[in-house]
Amino acid sequence: MTDELKWSEDEGRMVLNGINGIGPVMLSRLLERFSNDPWKILSASHSALSGVRGVGSQLAENIIFARSSDWLEKEKKKLGKMGASFISGSHLPNFLEELDDPPIGLYCLGKVPSLPCVSIVGTRVPSLYGKKIARQLAKELVGAGICIVSGMARGIDTEAHLGALEGGGETVAFLGSGLDVIYPPENLDLYQRIGQSGAVLSEFPLGRKADRRTFPMRNRLVAGVSLGVVVVESAKSGGSMITARFAGEQGRTVFAVPGRVDHPESMGCLSLIRDGATLIRGVDDILEELAPMIGHVSAAQNPASSHGKDLTNLDIEEKKIIQALSGGEILDMENLHKLCEMPLAQTMASLTMLEIQGLVQKRTDGRYELA
Repeated sequence: MTDELKWSEDEGRMVLNGINGIGPVMLSRLLERFSNDPWKILSASHSALSGVRGVGSQLAENIIFARSSDWLEKEKKKLGKMGASFISGSHLPNFLEELDDPPIGLYCLGKVPSLPCVSIVGTRVPSLYGKKIARQLAKELVGAGICIVSGMARGIDTEAHLGALEGGGETVAFLGSGLDVIYPPENLDLYQRIGQSGAVLSEFPLGRKADRRTFPMRNRLVAGVSLGVVVVESAKSGGSMITARFAGEQGRTVFAVPGRVDHPESMGCLSLIRDGATLIRGVDDILEELAPMIGHVSAAQNPASSHGKDLTNLDIEEKKIIQALSGGEILDMENLHKLCEMPLAQTMASLTMLEIQGLVQKRTDGRYELA
């Protein structure tokens, strides 16, 4: 590598990501061999590169050529025109680096939300019922402080993103193509809206067309970034079943919406339920199952805020109540007093102060939830 090239680590990873023959698994081998440093990989000799398992003569030559080409500057120029960026390392969405094959980096249009995520996926040819359920679930989940993730495909994916946007929430779309290849083309407006209210992400270089290999790679990220994956209508061998399988392998919770036993697009969901997926009747089933994880993730990501409101001036008792409700829980005073281990009078006083500050609201049934 010439001395005048001064690239950041993200730029180094972008170069490696664009080299034909390097994927997540190969990058892992290269980083292990070269002290976890992209620059040592790009500066290595042909013989040193060839010493890594799986690196043949052609791949070694590709790496050596990449360090002297102007590909990076062209790619950065295209990204700049799009108003997009390339992110890697600690800037990646939560949980992705825990995968066995994390992405080298991600092309990003927009800003990755810090909220806990739930993925909603399903068939590209849904029934009217499936469309309604997907949109409704997404809309109600963003109301509970969840970011909706999907793949921006036709059908259920599209409905999930639209439901999140209608609910005024954040949503993330993972593409099975380069960030500049919008597929399906009729989702151009949706693509732009997601970029303004969340993020459109891709691990593929600009210009890469979608194919049978890229979609499963995309699906592992849809599953990997989420606490749970909701399948709404899927054939028994549909792409959503691949996402559900990834979710199960990654330790995520798999949810399935039941459907008619004589409907082909219900077969996937019914099979998932038979095999142990959580049957859901509505959003409460999802929130109840994920509540412990949602509370933990929310607190870890931003312990000083709730729905964008400043909590730094709250006292200890008030923070206990906020934490108890942070996973979307709806609790009465008796349960809050026991859960927070506070005297009933103190619980009542703290709830009153939180209501005055607009942080907690009392429902008509007498229970409390975050405002």
